[in-house]
Parts: sequence; C-alpha cells; structure tokens
Amino acid sequence: METVSSLYIRKMFDSIIIEKHYDSAYTTIHHCDCNHTFGGTWNRKYSMGCGYYTGAKYYVCPNCGTRSEPYVHKVILTCDDEELFPKEMFFEVVNCKDFLDLRIKYKGIQLFWDGTSEDGSYKEVLRFDFKARKAFYIDEDKRKHELTVDYIREDDNPIMPILKYIGKSYAVHGVNKEHLAKLFKSLRLTFEKRLSEQCGYKVKDVYIPHSISEYGGYGISMLVNMILKLRAPDMPAVTKIIKSNIKWTPRYWMGSIRDLHFDDSILTMTKKGTGFLEALRIYHRAPDSKLLRSIMVNDPMIVKLSDMLNVFKDENNRRTILTLNRDKGFDDVSAKIINAAHLDENMGVRSQKIFNMWIGLSKRYGERNLLRYLLNVTASDIRDIVNMYSQINGKYIAQVWNTDCKLKDFHDVVVNIYNKQEYGDVMLPDVPQLQADVNGMHFMVPRTAAELMTAGKRLKNCVGSYRDRVMKGTTAIVLVTDDAMKPVACLELANKGKKKGRQIFDLVQAKLFANEELKKNAQINSTVMQWANQLQIEPHTIDVDATVV
Repeated sequence: METVSSLYIRKMFDSIIIEKHYDSAYTTIHHCDCNHTFGGTWNRKYSMGCGYYTGAKYYVCPNCGTRSEPYVHKVILTCDDEELFPKEMFFEVVNCKDFLDLRIKYKGIQLFWDGTSEDGSYKEVLRFDFKARKAFYIDEDKRKHELTVDYIREDDNPIMPILKYIGKSYAVHGVNKEHLAKLFKSLRLTFEKRLSEQCGYKVKDVYIPHSISEYGGYGISMLVNMILKLRAPDMPAVTKIIKSNIKWTPRYWMGSIRDLHFDDSILTMTKKGTGFLEALRIYHRAPDSKLLRSIMVNDPMIVKLSDMLNVFKDENNRRTILTLNRDKGFDDVSAKIINAAHLDENMGVRSQKIFNMWIGLSKRYGERNLLRYLLNVTASDIRDIVNMYSQINGKYIAQVWNTDCKLKDFHDVVVNIYNKQEYGDVMLPDVPQLQADVNGMHFMVPRTAAELMTAGKRLKNCVGSYRDRVMKGTTAIVLVTDDAMKPVACLELANKGKKKGRQIFDLVQAKLFANEELKKNAQINSTVMQWANQLQIEPHTIDVDATVV
C-alpha cells in the first residue's frame, strides 16, 4: 500500500446555521471555533416571495463570547436538519495492489431544530478496482455500492456527496484550492498509469477540468469519467458524449454529468473485447458504415440517427445526408431539410410502420430518387406524409400501395386516402352551374367530403371544416385551379335559395393559399370576378376587389 498524496483541511467553516425555510421561527447555530451549539430567535421580517426570514444573523457565542461578523466570517446556511456538515477534512490517495482509493475522512456535525447537534467521525471511499474492472463507492455507513451506469444515472444515489461542501468552504477557496488540485492530479495520473499498464496502450481523455463550484461536487465530472473508463478504457470523455448527444437531440436538453446516454450493456460488450464506439454502434443497430465510424470518433452520439440511416444502404447517400448543412431560413412552412438531425426528426423512423413505408418507397422509386425527393420538398410535406400514413389502417394501406403515382405525388395520394378513411366517400350536393372554365382557370365543385378535405390541406386553410354546411346545402365551395389542375384559390358561396327557378348564390369568402385575401393576386381576382359576373353572383366580402373585371 502506498499513499500517493494527502491533504488536511483543519477548518471548513466559521459557523454552521440551520433555519426552517419560509418560517424562521427558531435558528440553530454551531460555532466551529469553540465547538459550541446553541439556538435562538431573532426579529423576523416578511417577504411575499420568501415568507418569514431573520432580520440579521449577528450573534455572540454564549460559550466563548465571540461576536459574529457575517461579512467577514464564513457561514454556511441551510434549511435541512438531515444534512451532515464537515468541520474538518482529510484527503488521501492510496495505491494498493488491486485497487486505487480516494479516501476522505472528516469530522461531521448534524444540527437539529431545538438548538442541539450531534457530531462524529466519518469516512467515504471511492475505489477503482483494477482486478474486477469495477468502481465502488463506500459510504459513511460502510455500505458498498457498485457504480454501474444505472446507479450513476439516478441522482438520488450518492457518489462522494461530501465533495459538494468543497465549493461552499472558504478554507478551499482561500487556502487549499491549489493543494486540492494537486491531489486530484495525483489521483488521475496514478489511475492513467495503472489502467494503461493493464490495457497495453496509453489511455486518453481521462482529464476533465474541474471547478470549485462544480454541480454535484468538486471534481465529480472527472471522477464519473474515470469510473466509466475503468470498464471501457477507449471510451471518449463523458463530456464529449454529452455534447454530442445534445447536438443530435431535437429538444432542448439540460442536465448534469450523471445524465448518461448509453446503457450498461455497452460497457459489458467492451469487457468482452469490443471497442466502445463499436459497442455503441451495435447497441443502436447503426449500419456498418466506414463513414459513420469515422464520424463517431469526434461525434459518437451520431449513432442516434441509426434508424434513419438504415433506410439508405448506399454509402454515397449516407455521405450526402451526414454532410448536409443548409441555412435554416425564416419561413418554417416552406423550409427544406437543413441537416441530418432535421431529416431524422421529420422522417419519424422510430415507428416500425413508418420505417417500413420509407423502405417501400426506396424499393419502388430507387434509393437515390427517394433521397432527392426528401431533400427538395418542404419539411412540412414530409411531416404530413408521416402523420397521415401512421393513422391509415386496414384496406386503406393497400390502397396507398396499389395507387400508381410518381414519387412527387405520393404526398397527395396519402392525404387523399387518409381523408377517405376519416370522412368516407360521402357525396356532396351536385351544383353543376358553378363549374366553368375562364381564362385558362377551372372552377370546380368538390364531389365528395374527402375531396373537400384534401383541398383544404393543399391550400392550407380550414375549408374542410365546412363539410356539414355543404351537406345541408346552405353553403357551396368552389375550387379554382390553374391549367395544371393545381388549386390556387377557394371560394365560399352562401345559398340564398331559388328565384324564378334559378339558384341564387352570394360570394362571402375568397382565399388564396394560407387564407390570404384573393385580391392580393390581381390575375386570379380578375378571373374570379369574370366568373361571378357570368353567373350573376354578387360579392359580399372584402376578400375581392369587385371593381376589377
């Protein structure tokens, strides 16, 4: 056994104080210089946000007569009577035959709400067992905890909790910061040397910079990294894995070093001789791609795109996806796919049904054509296909695949069949007198409820919700298409009954794409007004400019 490094901190705080949150009815104080605990009450103040709080924390110790100076003395304040505070600490790095220990012995004290306290001597150990290739935490009650990924991931499981007081102690901030850094350096260098000797190659990425105020305790990031690297020596630094995971996560992520994004089974594979990155690839069922493996060296969590990448077998297509980097732009509606993460998010390949759909399209139209289509349509069109196809069931799925269409029309096929499933082939009232061709534009009345819903989706408006009124005959909907039969406008007409045997209609709404007023397009506005005049339809809406014919 060899003591590699040690450090003694004689006094952590001048005073320790506990006081109930939002109450402050009674305060317990421990004066560390004379080791005396007492309690008392102060004049209280009230705040809407904090409730009652003590007006001041000045005190004169009844044991030694020392007057406190809150702006000079180092005071730690808490509202938890179960907390164990260190008064003095002794750190030791011990190198043994089969393991390396970080041992922390300390005198601790627990304060209670009645002005009393209880103190004792405690010891915590972080053990790196090179023989078993496992790490253990031995707590103050001498209970031994194996530090697996599942254990680390759970915040309630302790890992050297005493380290969090280092950031709260003036003794470390003012005097021992440099000495503590040297002790942790000795621990790291000894760990690197022993692990490298055991593996037969130099172990890298062990060091992670630590700070006094580190979340979870001083040096916890590097310690967690060492715990994991004991089982997977070739693993990238855990901070690199976390940063990579944030990059490929579609939602905002905020967490600590203990929020690990891989499983214990990956580390089990590494123990059997598989490299960490290869085990990560196998676990995520990512394709066996030379390109992917080379990217994983610096960006390991790119394997989260594995389901999407498995749609594409050609390495050149994968390269196109993984190197894609477009400007996002300002319009989310018309935005195209900007990068691999964006494509993965919109393709919805986590669902087996959707994954099979993309595979089917790849086989029918060709993998390269499918990728070209995905990169040239808007992201909203891709989401439409995914959302609606996922809800199509039974015989309607067969209808999708039995429909002969070009790839560019697949979106419309899915939308149309989805509408048939949801709204059926309900026939709408026939109004043939409203149908006409004017100036190369076609005025058409939807024949079924499904056609009405499809028109609403293509024009990005709510015309589909008018179905019941159309069924009753109180409203008529007319679609205006260009010569290529692409919808360009939608007209709502109110049925005013019959006069001299002729149906009378008023034009009450006229919209372009996304509910834009018809008059904003002079050509379409003029054509619609010609049509209305021919059929003696009066405009009763500000959507059109009725003075133009």
